[in-house]
Amino acid sequence: MLTLHDHPRSGNCYKVRLFLALIGMDYERRFMDVLARKNQTAEFERISAFQQIPALVDGDTALWDSHAILLHLAHHYAPAWLAPLPRIGAMHAWISVSANEIANSLQPLRLTHVVSKAEAAHHLGVDEALLDMPGMRRRTERVLRRMDQHLAAHDWLAGSDAPTVADIACYGYLALAEEAAIDLCAYPAIAAWRGRIQQLPGYVPPGA
Repeated sequence: MLTLHDHPRSGNCYKVRLFLALIGMDYERRFMDVLARKNQTAEFERISAFQQIPALVDGDTALWDSHAILLHLAHHYAPAWLAPLPRIGAMHAWISVSANEIANSLQPLRLTHVVSKAEAAHHLGVDEALLDMPGMRRRTERVLRRMDQHLAAHDWLAGSDAPTVADIACYGYLALAEEAAIDLCAYPAIAAWRGRIQQLPGYVPPGA
């Protein structure tokens, strides 16, 4: 049995829960109260080296980082979610977009809207006075413009005929865009892509 340590409000945890639902995997879900710093223990550090969630225990293997977990699950249980060889580089490039561009724009912008400014600053590792929300919004809009341009020409991010791990990686926080006060009407190709993901068999919404 897989064990997932997660928090219901985390976009990174949602990516993993969504993927597990899409591939029909049973798992045990363990709530980790990161706001109360319950992840900052030596016991949890043995599972997640940087005390991060999500963290997945699969037999003798413990993994952290949502993208590493998605790739582990795909390689071991759902290889159809890996891009065909000609598109494998594109798949990994878009996973990198999730881990870098989205993680440094939409993800922190949304955090400043769903928790207090002091809590957001703590999780982002900066002083509250240094929270640059206008900068986060500019970076978010830049990322979304580029994604929208790409998705206007491709149904799925890797350019393959079916969704891949890259789509789930990027969808996690795009599913929560409204919580960052982002109006996706300005990004019709992203909105259509979100609709395609929501129609996939087994789909579960954020918070489920």
